Formats: sequence, structure tokens, C-alpha cells
Amino acid sequence: MALDGLYVPTKATWFAAFQQDLLTFPVGKHDDQVDALGLIGQMLQTMQVGKEPVYRAKKFDPEKDTYRTFNNPR
Repeated sequence: MALDGLYVPTKATWFAAFQQDLLTFPVGKHDDQVDALGLIGQMLQTMQVGKEPVYRAKKFDPEKDTYRTFNNPR
């Protein structure tokens, strides 16, 4: 519960049950939410910062273009 950067809406109706599951882990009766949170944490560790895509406009080459239109019925 002391993790920085984890947003948990404390006024949500499900918060009390979620907090109880976290605080009684691993001896609590229910641990599905704790397991799911752990899997999300593992996934976040493997994520990488994305790069901005580079868009290059394709130049039209009438010799290589195989796209046909009604006006250009090659």
C-alpha cells in the first residue's frame, strides 16, 4: 500500500475489500486481487519506453505501382 505511483481510489466502494486482501496476504482467504496486482507489476517492469514513429510519404512510381483506378486502367 505504500507504493509510490500506484493510484488507488480510496473512496471507491471496492477499496475496503481490496485493502483487506492486500494487508492479509499471504495468509488471507482471498488473494486473487493481490495476484492480479503482482502480475501487473511484473508487466510494468518489462515495458520499454516507446519511440516516436517516423512516417515517410511513399512516392508514386507509375512503373512499379500496381494499384488500378477507373481513370488509370493499366
